[in-house]
Amino acid sequence: MNRTDDMKNASLNDYKLEAMVSVGWAVDSDIPMASAENLAILKELTALRALKLELQQHMNSLDEREMAVERHTRNIEGTIQQNLTLYSSLKDDVIKEAHNVQLVILERNKIKEDLRKNNKELEEYTEYVKVTERKICQSKREIDELTSRIKSAKTTLVEWTEAMEDGNKGYQLIEKYYLDDQQKARELNIKRQLLQADIDKRRKQVVLLYDEQMTLEKNLERTACLYRAAHAERRQMVETWKSAVNQMTQREHDIQRSEIECAELAQKAQQTAQTYKEYDNQLTEVIENNRQVELTIESLNEESSDMKNQIQILIDATLLKEREIDGLRRELENLSNRVHLQRMDNRSQMKKRDEKAKELENFASVMEKVNARLKSVQNKALNAEQRLHILEEMMQAEETALRNLDKEQEKVNEMLYRTQRQVIELQDEEKVLKVQNDSLNSNLAAIKRNQQQVNHELKRQTEIHYSLSFKCLEAERRLAEIKGLADDPEVEATNMARLNTLEQEYEKLQRLIATTEAQNKKLNYNMNNLVVQYNADEKELEMVRFKIKEAQVYCEGTVKRLRQIRYENSELIVDLNMVKMRCSDLEVGIGGCEQGTYDLEQHRLAFRRAIKDRTVELRSQEDVLLLKKKHLNEELSTLRADLGERKKQIEAMKARFELTAQLLGKNEDGSIMTSTQLKVVSAQERQMLADEGDALNKKVLKAEKEVVALENTLRQFDKSNDNYRKTFRSVDENSKDRERAELELKELEAAYCRELEKLKILRCKAQHYQQKHAAQRAEEDDLISKIEKAKASRAEHSAVLEKIERELDDQRMKLDRANREIRTQLREIKARPFSEEYLAQFERDLTLQELEARNTKALNMITDLANSDESGTDIIGILLRKGIKLPMHLKRTCSRLSWNSSSSAKSSQGQDTASYLNVKGKKFSCDGASARSSVSDMSSLKDDTSSTTSHSGLSIISLELPLPKKK
Repeated sequence: MNRTDDMKNASLNDYKLEAMVSVGWAVDSDIPMASAENLAILKELTALRALKLELQQHMNSLDEREMAVERHTRNIEGTIQQNLTLYSSLKDDVIKEAHNVQLVILERNKIKEDLRKNNKELEEYTEYVKVTERKICQSKREIDELTSRIKSAKTTLVEWTEAMEDGNKGYQLIEKYYLDDQQKARELNIKRQLLQADIDKRRKQVVLLYDEQMTLEKNLERTACLYRAAHAERRQMVETWKSAVNQMTQREHDIQRSEIECAELAQKAQQTAQTYKEYDNQLTEVIENNRQVELTIESLNEESSDMKNQIQILIDATLLKEREIDGLRRELENLSNRVHLQRMDNRSQMKKRDEKAKELENFASVMEKVNARLKSVQNKALNAEQRLHILEEMMQAEETALRNLDKEQEKVNEMLYRTQRQVIELQDEEKVLKVQNDSLNSNLAAIKRNQQQVNHELKRQTEIHYSLSFKCLEAERRLAEIKGLADDPEVEATNMARLNTLEQEYEKLQRLIATTEAQNKKLNYNMNNLVVQYNADEKELEMVRFKIKEAQVYCEGTVKRLRQIRYENSELIVDLNMVKMRCSDLEVGIGGCEQGTYDLEQHRLAFRRAIKDRTVELRSQEDVLLLKKKHLNEELSTLRADLGERKKQIEAMKARFELTAQLLGKNEDGSIMTSTQLKVVSAQERQMLADEGDALNKKVLKAEKEVVALENTLRQFDKSNDNYRKTFRSVDENSKDRERAELELKELEAAYCRELEKLKILRCKAQHYQQKHAAQRAEEDDLISKIEKAKASRAEHSAVLEKIERELDDQRMKLDRANREIRTQLREIKARPFSEEYLAQFERDLTLQELEARNTKALNMITDLANSDESGTDIIGILLRKGIKLPMHLKRTCSRLSWNSSSSAKSSQGQDTASYLNVKGKKFSCDGASARSSVSDMSSLKDDTSSTTSHSGLSIISLELPLPKKK
């Protein structure tokens, strides 16, 4: 505290000396009596000093705060990374559950589909049962009828035979049958007569009804024509009336509007003249006062604007600091929550790591056991039962390893599915962020436009205000000059009052300007916030895109790694099988060598025993090959059956095509009629029908004209008859002229009716021809479409048939090649004897193969360790510097039994089966070939399998995964 006080006193003395020098006092002389001015200076100095100390403290606190914020940001980044890992794990779990749900839904849909098929089959079966029951009932009725007829025929035959024996009875029977037939004929004749009478009666009724219908139709046609004409005239009159009314009303409205506008314009002209006079009088008085007021206003405006700017800057700074503090508080709360969640996640991850470490230890123990068993297998003192037991245990260990690899593969598949889902979700988020950015840009543009409009309006209002005030002052000045009352106290009082009012208005305008400036600052602040938010959204969008790319890369890497794992595991299985086979061969050879050390007889016996064992093995292999041949024959029979079915389908399609060709017809030269010919024929028929329709239309129009002419003649005839009746007197009803006129009138009416009937018949014919033409066109289109479908189906079936034939030829060739290779291998095995050089070469190849297998196993274990451990990147770097290349991708393993079962079960993979038989036949060959030849054979098998996988539709992408960052 004393040191700080001394520092304060020293700084105060320095300030005093500087103040004395600035005033002009001598520094060495005594300080005179302090005046009011000096005291004010000293007070100002102390205030400035205190302000400086406060500012220094504030700056120090701000620096400390900045350091704390930087520490918090670093901590926040770490927690964010941890939370991202937690989020990814949780998201993977959610995606896994969703995948399981999808599987359940698929199973449910499959069950529903099966249930629907079963219900459909049940309905078809019930319908078939009903149909069969109906057929059975019908057949029963037919059988009953036939039995009754047979019985009646038998009775009549018996009666006839009895009657033929006695002549009188025969004549009586014939007479009886004759009378019965005559009675039936009478009854049938009576029925026929009744039916004929009923038919005649109904025919007369039909004729009467037809006549009535014709008359009604004629009346309806006449009334319809009259109604149409009247309706058309009425519509025309209504339209003309409406147009006239609209024109009149429009003219009246225009006249009234123009009169009102003229009156308003006259009033406005008078008012504007009066206002202009008043303004001229007022402005001359106000001009001089306004000049002085403007000067004072300008100075006040400058001072007030400076103060307001400073105040607003301070307010904005405080608001920004408060918001930053609130944001930091919220971020700290969120970070504390995230830290808690991350700790929980870390605990769970530690548990998982411990479990994986235990699994690795178990796997290491299993590997040690397997190695120990391999060493024990190599020991010569073991017997056959112990070796068999050890081999069984090795197979069990292999199966457990296969199960573990299957589990790992399932995990990899789940990770792949999750990454795909995550990529889709990130793409959706990217779209949402793009939409939000577009909306923010539009809002920013709208705010800028509004701000420009407000500034423009403010400038315009100020210009108007200044111009009006200047005009008012000019008017007041002129008025004072005219009146000669420039120095009148009353005028001064009025001017002062007016000045006060103007000052009030000026204050109002200042307040308005202040409010508008505050609004502008607020808008600027909002705009800045929007810009900041937009930049943050852009950064988030870039992060999301980067995450999407990382997820895609990770997904592709996992896919590639899965394929490589499967490939490597298949190689390991093949190598293991080779090792087992060679172990068994070595055991037999070593036993033979040990026994051959005694004498030649024992050697011969051991050799015979080895040959017997080998023959047993060859027979077992031959049985296996026969079983496979049987399976292949069964597949061949199924393929032949499928081929027969497809041939039947092709024959059915050919028959259908021939039927369609027969339906289409043939040309004169015997060739099949094509679709173009059909189109040409249909076009010709269409043209003929169109010509006939045109001719009928012309006839109909001509008949209509004739009917119109007849109607006109009838009207003229009616008028002439009326005139004739008016000119003559009444005549007797029974006179000949009246009768003749009535007859002529009836004849004319009958002729008119006949013409109308002809017109209707012609119209009906035209309509019938049009319908027939449309039906023929539809039939033509249908036939053309059927022909095209038949051609397409025929081409498809021919392509399928060719494909099947090619596949059958390939399979036959593969079967023949496999059989030939098996025969050659068997001949070579039987022909070649066992020698010491062969055994030594075989032993060297076996040791080399064992060393290669151990090397690959060790490399695989190192890759697993590098992939599972956090320090995997360091391990990989060290090995790469040493020049060791690690297998980065593994393939799914498969045991020998599962390989055999899968190859025998799948009928479509004929190529894989043949290649497998080829390789297996080469495995059991006991010639002097080295292990490298067998390895080359296995590489050919790998090439075949890789070619089949490439044909399956999977595209392998070469991709290098990025190394994880060192923390």
